[in-house]
Amino acid sequence: MVAVGLLGAVLVTVVVVLLWNHGSVLGGAGLSGAWLLPGLVALTCLAELATVRVRHGDAVEELTLYEAAIIIDILLLPPRQALVAAGLGLVAASVVQRRGPVKTAFNVGTYAAAVSPLIGVVHLVGGTPGALTLGVLVGVLLGTVVFTAVNLCCLAQILGVVNGTSPWKIVRSEARLSGYMAVGTVATGLTTAAIGLHTPMLLPFMAMPALAVTYAYRAAAQEADERARSAYLLQLSHALAERDDVVRRFLFLVREAFDADLAVVVLEQAGIALSVDAATPGDLFSEPAPGYLTALSDVVGPTPVSSGLPSDVRQMMVVPLDSGGRRFGVVALAIRGRRRGRLSTRDLTVLTPLVNALAAAMRGAEHLDRLVEETSKLQAVVEQSTEGILMVDGDGVVQMWSRAFAELTDVPSAAATGRRLADLLDVPDAEERRLLLPLTADHPKAVVELTICRPDGEARRLRLAHSAVFSGDALVRDVVVVRDLTREHRTERLKSDFIATVSHELRTPLTPIIGYVDLLRSRADRMSTDKRRNCLDLIADRAAHMSRLVEDLLLASRMGDTDDDLALDVSSGTHDLAAIIRQVVDDLDSSRIRVDLANEAVPVRCDAGRAFQVVTNLVGNALKYSPSAEDVRVAMRLDDDCVHVDVSDRGRGIPADQLERIFEKFHRVEDPMTMSTSGTGLGLFIARRLARAMGGDIGVTSTLNAGSVFTLTLRRAGTSAV
Repeated sequence: MVAVGLLGAVLVTVVVVLLWNHGSVLGGAGLSGAWLLPGLVALTCLAELATVRVRHGDAVEELTLYEAAIIIDILLLPPRQALVAAGLGLVAASVVQRRGPVKTAFNVGTYAAAVSPLIGVVHLVGGTPGALTLGVLVGVLLGTVVFTAVNLCCLAQILGVVNGTSPWKIVRSEARLSGYMAVGTVATGLTTAAIGLHTPMLLPFMAMPALAVTYAYRAAAQEADERARSAYLLQLSHALAERDDVVRRFLFLVREAFDADLAVVVLEQAGIALSVDAATPGDLFSEPAPGYLTALSDVVGPTPVSSGLPSDVRQMMVVPLDSGGRRFGVVALAIRGRRRGRLSTRDLTVLTPLVNALAAAMRGAEHLDRLVEETSKLQAVVEQSTEGILMVDGDGVVQMWSRAFAELTDVPSAAATGRRLADLLDVPDAEERRLLLPLTADHPKAVVELTICRPDGEARRLRLAHSAVFSGDALVRDVVVVRDLTREHRTERLKSDFIATVSHELRTPLTPIIGYVDLLRSRADRMSTDKRRNCLDLIADRAAHMSRLVEDLLLASRMGDTDDDLALDVSSGTHDLAAIIRQVVDDLDSSRIRVDLANEAVPVRCDAGRAFQVVTNLVGNALKYSPSAEDVRVAMRLDDDCVHVDVSDRGRGIPADQLERIFEKFHRVEDPMTMSTSGTGLGLFIARRLARAMGGDIGVTSTLNAGSVFTLTLRRAGTSAV
């Protein structure tokens, strides 16, 4: 951009110098002398030094009285000398202001390219009449328009590159201000030239129009700065409200808002300084806090600082970063020595509440982090708890539904949240249903028990510990801790059932024993030998029955809820399973038993005594649970590895949901209080455990009101476990 500008300026300047080599426009007034050119060079330099800064995003435009001085130069000097005065004055001002060489070159090229057409238009339209005529006035006006257009286009190109925006957009936004500047420039230049020619004594009074123009420039610049600052402050307020990467965003925005060279946040606890620099506007630097900033970390209030600073820093403002009685650090804005800008007391007044807002945001972020941490801990406790936890609001609508409670009720958390608790839990008992929310303001805590029915039909017994919060008489929320009592409830019932069952089973053989003992005591000497023997045989049989019952109880007590072969006294050998089955049939001595066995021996790996016990249990159960008129069939099937013994009955059958539970300890399909058959509920439990201990298993298939088939499977001799 600078190279193109310089090339264009050289071409236009050469044209002006070659074409216009006559006197000045107002030269006929008699002004001449060696002092005129140096004086106008000095005047042009002073006009350029009267600078007003206008911000355009990351770039800054400097408004000056340079254009007014150029009008005076053109009216009072020949074209070549006017160009010399404009160029030398601009270069002298750049030296005084310590502008960089690139900026100086761009300014010289831009103004040369704009001044040369201005000179050409003034001389073409107004000529050189030696007096301020209408033609001269029109030429100055038209030339100023050309000058302004060229200057604005060059400036828009540079600003477009710096800010990454369209130059045409900048031209449109700055056209009105440039027009106002052109009017002020023409008025000031023409008036000053005319007064200098005709009434030099009034020249000091020309300071007033110049000051007015300068004031207008500054008012425009201040308006532009306020607009830019308002935009940045709006972004800053949004950044503080969001509290996301707040310190970084604060630094970038506050540096832009106050047009500072450097913005720094010193974090006291970490001992580091986070900073953004105008030299590299897109970067955030993090480094140990420098000594001069550490020394300022104990300032009491907002403080302007001008001493004890690094050599390249001319001015600094420091504001404590305090909130809630805690100091997080300090915030500092700095202006470097090469800049003409300055941070004012008003800037410090505006910066202070922004820093306080940052401190409050940082404190809020800390509280939020702690809250999130505590909430995550609480959430982890809730999710990992084996007991169900739920929370409802004052209307009984679920606000929280823990994972454990979701598994307990078979209702997912997503489906439960936002629905009424009464609609989620199926409580069949109407009296228990009111216990879902049994609280009052006088009794905000309660522990209740109720039974629910899950969607899959399974009943669960629950204990609900309510802890509610009330506002007056209105329920605010209720936190409920739920414990599953189903197993305990079932265990208690099983215990009661077991006691009732065992009492019944023991009483059955005990009653005839006591009766016959009393009979023998009172009438033994009058009874025949055969009758006494029959009584004693019956007593022995009933005692043996009680012994087997006690043995089953002891054996069951040694068995846990999982397979544990070490608890069982089981040996392994080769035995004829067909012979064992025939012995069982002979001992049971029932005409209802029908057998289908192989004629030859069927050797299996088993404990003969335990195998006899298992088959006896299966055939005895089939006889017990079948109608007296129905047969029980015992059949044997062989395959390559196993022998299967099927015991079929024509009883009432077993429900599908009970097929596995009948092998549980003490479980009976019948209610023990209304049972029509005897038994402890241990036979099948022991039989399956013994079968598995011998390397086999017991299975069952059943059809309601049609009968059941129990199958004992054992390994054939010489094969591995099934």
